[in-house]
Amino acid sequence: MNSIITEVCASSLNSVLAAVEGRADRIELCQALPLDGLTPSHALISYCRNNISIPVFVLIRPREGDFIYNDNETMVMMEDIDYCRRLGISGVVLGFLDKDGGIDKDRLNEAVKKAGAMEVTFHRAFDVCADWERALEDIIESGCSRVLTSGQAADSYQGRERLKQIVAKAGDRITILVGGGITPGNVREILDYTKAKELHFSAKSPFSDNGDEVRFETSSELVRKIVSIVNNLTI
Repeated sequence: MNSIITEVCASSLNSVLAAVEGRADRIELCQALPLDGLTPSHALISYCRNNISIPVFVLIRPREGDFIYNDNETMVMMEDIDYCRRLGISGVVLGFLDKDGGIDKDRLNEAVKKAGAMEVTFHRAFDVCADWERALEDIIESGCSRVLTSGQAADSYQGRERLKQIVAKAGDRITILVGGGITPGNVREILDYTKAKELHFSAKSPFSDNGDEVRFETSSELVRKIVSIVNNLTI
């Protein structure tokens, strides 16, 4: 059995169902992908918990913009984490930075503690950290399960050299989840080069109900294509 895990970033119920149909291993559930993702509604979280067979990780991000949160924003995030924990969600995805471009360790530690038995992924806020090696150590120390990163580049193909360094530095202390610009055309090279064991992508395609207004949703066919490539890799 191939040990590479595929995670699809899904911002609607349609996208969640497409990811499941495409045989993804896990869902990162969010909304508002054009804003780089925000916390989804409690109704959508609850539906997925009760009806989706694969693990669901929920993005905890109360607003667009930077990852420096005040006390009120942090309070809202902790409430959302608590809701997910009580519901029995598999994991949450979050990130806290300080004004110096480092990890806000106090808030991150509070969030990990609040998550309890849920897995915690530190998201691509990592990619704007001033010192990635120090940030990685701080995240490991906090007890997070994984880091989502494109290697501090616009996408994971451009960041593949640093991703290779990050994977090597992390070793078996924390999982590195590679994401950003993953396509059927580059996934093999990225995984071969970085030696990452988890992969994050949205597999979006244009979709229209009426032939006029177009939105982007996860394509089950595209998910299936990427999963098929991953499952045929020799690692």
